[in-house]
Amino acid sequence: MRALRWTAPGVLAVEAVLVLGGRLSVGAAALVFVGVELLLTAAVVAGATRRFGRERAGGGDRAQALAAALRAGLPRPVATALLHEARIVASLVLFLRRRRHGVPVGAVAIGYERALRPLAVTFLVLAVLELVVVEVAVPWPAVRAVLLVLGVYTGLVVAGMAAGNVVRPHVLTGTALRLRSGTWADVSIPLDRVAHATVRRRVAPDRTVAVEDGVLAMGIGGGTTVDVTLTAPTELTVGRRRETVSALRFAADDPADAVAAIRAARTAVAP
Repeated sequence: MRALRWTAPGVLAVEAVLVLGGRLSVGAAALVFVGVELLLTAAVVAGATRRFGRERAGGGDRAQALAAALRAGLPRPVATALLHEARIVASLVLFLRRRRHGVPVGAVAIGYERALRPLAVTFLVLAVLELVVVEVAVPWPAVRAVLLVLGVYTGLVVAGMAAGNVVRPHVLTGTALRLRSGTWADVSIPLDRVAHATVRRRVAPDRTVAVEDGVLAMGIGGGTTVDVTLTAPTELTVGRRRETVSALRFAADDPADAVAAIRAARTAVAP
């Protein structure tokens, strides 16, 4: 499967050399490429379907199985982009249906999007204004149509990312603290590894998720408001990496309520 991911670009490069060297006509090259592409598509779909089935049979949820299947059949950058767009679309659908992602019954949702709301509204307004300007100012129908399609796509992406901050809050259950940043980051910490939590405002690194000196920081709007100390250095999955951390910092709309909920949940599971 790994070799198949790059076969089509390789075939295209070889054909380009042959066409430029006069060894192959453009029409023949196009037919060969389409044929190879159809065969590769069938092989990739079959392999991805099998991988999806194996992941589901192994206990993975649909999102995990889909991610594994796409990464098995596509180059990693392409698979990552498709998965992120799928999360954006799903977030927009959940927002319109007034539902949240990954918040089971009995869990505590900890919001963090309040500080981002003005920026999201600003970008949405600018996206709409861009559509108006294109419709009024661009005289060429074909160019205007392309720009309008791109503008609508941009607006939907912006709306989906803003929706992701609402429908994907931090989640506190009886077993774990799940920290998220919209569609960009998702990190889970076993609750029995939490020693204590406090309200403290700090400046956050520029990155969505940063691990420095054993501290995982997930800031919003350039800052964090809750500090969590762990009982011992703990290895966590952060994106595609494994990181060892001893403390967490994250942002919450109501940090005092978040800390109170974490302390109550930790007390409930304490031996």
